[in-house]
Amino acid sequence: MTDTYIEKTLINAFLTLNEISGVSYINKDDKDNPLNVSLPNIPFTEPDDKRFFVLSFLPDDPEPAGMGVNAENRWTGILQIDIMVPLGAGMSETEMKYDWITKLFQRGKSFNEIMINRTYRATHGAELAYYRTIVRVEFTASLPK
Repeated sequence: MTDTYIEKTLINAFLTLNEISGVSYINKDDKDNPLNVSLPNIPFTEPDDKRFFVLSFLPDDPEPAGMGVNAENRWTGILQIDIMVPLGAGMSETEMKYDWITKLFQRGKSFNEIMINRTYRATHGAELAYYRTIVRVEFTASLPK
């Protein structure tokens, strides 16, 4: 298994945010594809309301988790979730989204073989057209090679 497995698993976990929160933060089309989530290397059209998420996957190089040909690889890295809201929208919307993301990816929670180490707000601030809050989900996974 490689880091692509981790990426798919964590993105699929993020896409359950509506079910976890009970709020429709992620808008979906008839085929259940997210409309307001920018996924890696998938065409994305910014929604008119300027409220969306940007997901980025930042893995480290794998390290051997043991000795021998059957030893697993240990992966670490970050799933970065950018919460985008329009300028002037206030902080409550962003804070609620951040709270639910930290509940979804809480420390010690596992998604299959992937353990969440910590989830935190790395930075936030105004940009040209948005207010961006960057949330980082750090993970560790020991996977068969």
